[in-house]
Amino acid sequence: MFSDTRYRRDIQVFRGVAVLAVVLFHAKESYFPSGFLGVDVFFVISGFVVTPLILKIFAENATLGDRLSHLKFFYIGRFYRLAPALTVTLAISAIIVFLLGSIADHQRFARHGIGTLLVLGNISASKYAGNYHSPDPNPLIHTWSLSVEGQIYFFLPLIILVALMNRRYLKKNSAVVLGVTTIVSFVTFQFPAILQPLYSQAGIDLADEFWFYSSISRIWQFTIGGLGFVLINQFQTRILRIRKEFKIFSVIAMMIILFIPIDINLKAGSIVASLVALILIATKSLDELPIFIIHKLEWLGNRSYSIYLVHMPLLYIAKYSPATKIGNFENRIIQSIIAVVASLILGSLSYLNIEKKFRYMNKNKYIDFKKSSPFLITILASPLILFILLDFGVKNQYWGLSRDISPPSYAGALDSNCSRESEKGPPCIYSNKGSSKTVLLLGDSHAGHISQAVIDAANNSKWNTVVWAHGGCHVQFQRTINGHASDQCININKTMKNWVLANTPEAIIVSQYVYSNSSQSDLRDALSTLKSMVPNILLIENNPAFPDGLSKRNKTMIELLVKDLAGKPYNPPKSFSLSEMQIKHENASNQLAIWARRNAIDTMSFDSLFCTKKICTRHNGTDWLYFDDNHFSIAGAQLTIPQLITFLGRI
Repeated sequence: MFSDTRYRRDIQVFRGVAVLAVVLFHAKESYFPSGFLGVDVFFVISGFVVTPLILKIFAENATLGDRLSHLKFFYIGRFYRLAPALTVTLAISAIIVFLLGSIADHQRFARHGIGTLLVLGNISASKYAGNYHSPDPNPLIHTWSLSVEGQIYFFLPLIILVALMNRRYLKKNSAVVLGVTTIVSFVTFQFPAILQPLYSQAGIDLADEFWFYSSISRIWQFTIGGLGFVLINQFQTRILRIRKEFKIFSVIAMMIILFIPIDINLKAGSIVASLVALILIATKSLDELPIFIIHKLEWLGNRSYSIYLVHMPLLYIAKYSPATKIGNFENRIIQSIIAVVASLILGSLSYLNIEKKFRYMNKNKYIDFKKSSPFLITILASPLILFILLDFGVKNQYWGLSRDISPPSYAGALDSNCSRESEKGPPCIYSNKGSSKTVLLLGDSHAGHISQAVIDAANNSKWNTVVWAHGGCHVQFQRTINGHASDQCININKTMKNWVLANTPEAIIVSQYVYSNSSQSDLRDALSTLKSMVPNILLIENNPAFPDGLSKRNKTMIELLVKDLAGKPYNPPKSFSLSEMQIKHENASNQLAIWARRNAIDTMSFDSLFCTKKICTRHNGTDWLYFDDNHFSIAGAQLTIPQLITFLGRI
């Protein structure tokens, strides 16, 4: 009934266009901000190419046993098509990241790798990388799309198997099943909150953020490609009459979408890119390109899967590894260009020596699984073992090998007589002789990092200071979302509230890092409660956060193994372009700040102290302004003193 799609050069050309867009996006997002839509194109192409393989399982006269047998070989075929190149890339990436990647990233990388091997890379991306467009540096962020396809390959045939059980008119019914699946998926794509109860069972708190990685919300792109294959023969005559000018216009439209820096809504971009991709495939519009361009893009397209696999680990090393830094030059454009070229070369080698050798093994329906099982176990176990060893090594600080390189001083640990971030005991009190006013500083470690600045500002204004900060503990008196605050944290805050009632400070400064999954209602409730007790409340907004996940162990294993390098001074990147900064949690902080201002609570932002319109810096030429990627050093906190003095001066 259904046959495989014959080799179509235009589809391979399209794959080449899509992979080029994604690679360039990851290399320099500010130049190619819509290149990520190449992944959406891949989903549509996969739907068009793989749907006939799925529908062949359900031949008109096949028994249930035949269908299950065909289904088994479909899964085997997908495994041999995808797994060998993926697992080899993961294994080599584990070694490279172990040697050249920042140790601060090792654990996230290892756990994301394990998730990828379990075809859960999309969930791992959400957990260990965060927002796709402003991720924590992660060499496996791109594997989310591979897991989405893997999940679709597994579940879509099962859905069709159940839906077409004992059905006649296979072609008509398969189109209905694909159509219904498309509609349901598209609804969840547009309104992801519908799936929140399901996501909550998997430990995913925010459906409005996870939709990007969700296979449920992405399957519509696959199925419209499938519908294109099922229905294309019905309109073949009309398609042949489509004018060349329309085809060329469609190609130009796709090139603009993928490669021209335009401001486009995330969901709107996905929809437009998917529909234009379907048009290009149905009309074979890419055949209209000049032949010399077709040859180049076809070469890329044939190798697109392998290039896609290798490009992100290489770009991670180029852009974030301390080992690839050249002098004080922080832009790393040279390293990124080298990584792109290396991706093409190594991707081609992987295609020729791994992918091409295994992709057609599914054609042999008499595979001896007893003989092939050692191979299957080896290719799956090798990267898994490496990831487990990495995770275990980080937990044990590589058995004493990871010696800390001294970072700048952190204000939260300045007072040897009183811990400003203690989870036990009374707050730290700093009296100013002759002063009758007191300012109370509350919050998590982001209260700790400005504690000395608040003390200095209070001294300048003749105020007393009380510091009551607790690392990892937001200021909240209730917990409406489980896991967002510990019992100890709630108890500490209730004790603090009693102290406020008893001592009535003239002003309270709340400084805490608001995360995208923080409970806005609980934070607002706490601010309202404090406002009812003390009229003068100041909320500090999230400060700029740098993208490299910097910690005290921001060095490579090579540096640890070579003694004369291990003792080098603290020397991470000093600045990043604004487009590279971590903005995953910015919206949550902005929401809370907007609410605060509407409720007569003062807010304060420190963005302008560290960022211009183009660049953010954590070094002023003399001193480090940050202790790590998101906490100030003492020198950085001192920059906030004038603003704090202004606040106190108004009271």
